[in-house]
Amino acid sequence: MIERAARDPNVDIDKMERLFGMQSMAAERHARTAFLAAFAQLQAELPAATRGGTGHNSKYARFEDVISAVRPHLSSHGFSLSFRTVNEPGTIRIIGVLGHRDGHTEQTDIVLPADAGASKNAVQAWGSSISYGKRYVALTLLGIATKDDDDGRKAVAGPTISQEQEDKLREAIEAGGRNLPKFCEYFRIEKLSDMPADKFAGAMKLIGVPRNG
Repeated sequence: MIERAARDPNVDIDKMERLFGMQSMAAERHARTAFLAAFAQLQAELPAATRGGTGHNSKYARFEDVISAVRPHLSSHGFSLSFRTVNEPGTIRIIGVLGHRDGHTEQTDIVLPADAGASKNAVQAWGSSISYGKRYVALTLLGIATKDDDDGRKAVAGPTISQEQEDKLREAIEAGGRNLPKFCEYFRIEKLSDMPADKFAGAMKLIGVPRNG
């Protein structure tokens, strides 16, 4: 109809603008309807994100855990998930955008200060905040839950280190200025005493202590 009107020299500009406005509104309604229909199907399939990270004596779903869980489902239903960051005085705004192939998008954001932990430099502090923000907005946009890491529990199902080995590890970590939560996260354990016995030598080597130390 619009193409025919555009070829008609008797159609005035105001009418054309109204026609284009009507077309735009119709396209937006179609895109939103398609988004909501696909999103309903997506949510019915989305699995819970595994809590593979450890920190502050608790487990949490890392950003990579969330993305790993949702990426194939997003793709199969025509969704994309992207992020933008905006630097503001003393804070950073992380914006998550959930888009659908038919054109409709939804977004949310969070404003965070730098995560200045005891052993983090400025770059690491901002990187930690960005990672947390992405995780938060992804979980919020998709409405998914998290679950315990069963694989992590299986990893420590065998014998664990002795009290003496735990003391040695703790002393080495402190002497080397290592971050204990990050160290535990690397080995996918909740606390140092959960370290598998067969990983003790490798853990000491990672810290910088010789195998016979």
